[in-house]
Amino acid sequence: MRPPSIYPLRHTPRHAWSPMTDAEWDALAPLVTHADQCRPGRPPADPRRLWNAIFWVACSHGAWHHLPAELGRADTAHRALRRHLEAGLLDRLLVAISPHPLAAAELAPLAWRIARAWRRVARLASMAQLMLARRLGLASALPCAPEDLPKPYLSEFAKRLAAHVRGAGPILLGFLAALHHEAMGRRHAWRLTDAPARS
Repeated sequence: MRPPSIYPLRHTPRHAWSPMTDAEWDALAPLVTHADQCRPGRPPADPRRLWNAIFWVACSHGAWHHLPAELGRADTAHRALRRHLEAGLLDRLLVAISPHPLAAAELAPLAWRIARAWRRVARLASMAQLMLARRLGLASALPCAPEDLPKPYLSEFAKRLAAHVRGAGPILLGFLAALHHEAMGRRHAWRLTDAPARS
């Protein structure tokens, strides 16, 4: 039986940040250290500390510069996270924590942190990457409600329709413009972090 192409949305159970345990790092290390070895440049001196830094920021409400000094430099962690998004490592980690048949059960304790790390750089994600997070049903990784995401199929429909319309009147042109606007999603509604809890 083939898995469904779109999984139901589900929230990953949230938890407070804590440094990775040895077991958690043993599960994550083969994936991230292999990715570091496959890219040009020098690999991080302490990849475990780097990922603890990424996860600290991912699970916090604050800016990158609030990263505690003992976890390293914020710009280094942010740059590494961006590189991992561009290289596709974060997408592979999303698959690993999803209901997909290729999921890795040993990464389940890191699911919240991985989803939130992906969310932190969602504005830099391609349309395909955004759709992957949605199709995997990972609500905790999404920067907004699903209806506020771009709608690639609607966008393609609007382009095809516009190509066949010649000399259209203002009503039809207004409809096409509204359709295009809807297809782009509502980026103003995106949030890369949750609002801090009020005391």
